Amino acid sequence: MLEAVAFALFVTESVTGAIAAVGFTCVSLWVHVVLHECGHLVAAKLLRLPVIAVRIAPFTGRRSEVAVRPPSSATALPLRMVLFYLGGPMANLCTAAVLGAAAALTSTALTRVALLGAALVAVLLGVVNLIPGISPHSDGRNLLRWLLAPTASGAALRAGYYQEEVYRTLRAIARGDVDDDLLGDPVRDGNDPRLALAAFQRRWSMGHAQSAADFIADAERLAALARADSTDPMAAAAIAQALTVQFGLWYLHAAVVNRSPVEHREVLEISELAQIGLHVQPHRLSARLAMSLAHLLNQQPEHARSLLLDIRPGVDPPDLCSVAFLLRAIAECYLGNHADAATLIRTAGGDYQQLTQVVAAIQAADPVPPLFAPAPMADT
Repeated sequence: MLEAVAFALFVTESVTGAIAAVGFTCVSLWVHVVLHECGHLVAAKLLRLPVIAVRIAPFTGRRSEVAVRPPSSATALPLRMVLFYLGGPMANLCTAAVLGAAAALTSTALTRVALLGAALVAVLLGVVNLIPGISPHSDGRNLLRWLLAPTASGAALRAGYYQEEVYRTLRAIARGDVDDDLLGDPVRDGNDPRLALAAFQRRWSMGHAQSAADFIADAERLAALARADSTDPMAAAAIAQALTVQFGLWYLHAAVVNRSPVEHREVLEISELAQIGLHVQPHRLSARLAMSLAHLLNQQPEHARSLLLDIRPGVDPPDLCSVAFLLRAIAECYLGNHADAATLIRTAGGDYQQLTQVVAAIQAADPVPPLFAPAPMADT
């Protein structure tokens, strides 16, 4: 800033002119941020990428962005995503070129300095956003990822959508039992079980866990609360159902998409938690849904199917009904009833597209992929 004032003062030979030129340059930053996001927005519209959010918040500490939600199976998706991420920086660089040309045509020193300063800000904003290592959310890092690893980027996109569906299921299970204003710190020993569960789910949904190890450690502390005799049975059931559904759905995704069946130890743990929830609330759909996941992972599709025969779409939460229909479709696939599975997929609707694709992949596979790893042989 001091160098800019000194340079402007040297050129304009006027303190007022120097302050005006530098002030115009600083104000132009806000305009360039708007133009940057407009570049992304125009690119998204031209490339037919669905826009789900537009946020412009310079000088607030929040990230300005245009968020898109492209279908993972869209045609030429890597190229379209690269062009989308280029839209913002290109808008800044084009603006800089226009400002530079205008500065070259003016004969007034003050105007020339102001235009050149604004052009420099536009160039810096565009170039900095193209540097891959400058930020984990920079345009350069995102477009480089789609250029160098399009398959992995597409898989990450689908996994992100699947995570949203898992969280949506967990919210349907919670039914707003805990007020968001009461949520405290992440899981700690001695916390109220329900508040601990709510805080854990908030951390996970917002990506605030420091590492996978921290996430697992918090989940294990919650599981210990569910097993503790001192925990209220209803709170224990809520924890057990949430953990079973959360990890069970991800085990399902890992087994089908990543071809990584769940280990026998995890099967036993998830079955134990599911039993806690079903024992306390045997008629609640969330408890039966959790237990059916445990049965599927434990090589018992017939038991999973029996728990989900009396789904009540008009009574039970719609999201849970959709998930239950899809889990029952998995059970039917493993029992060889492919026509029934196809009917259940249609009945579930299209609200859970990623989970529907997982179920359809199981239905189309021959043989069906294993959801579980073989149990270790007992010593004789």
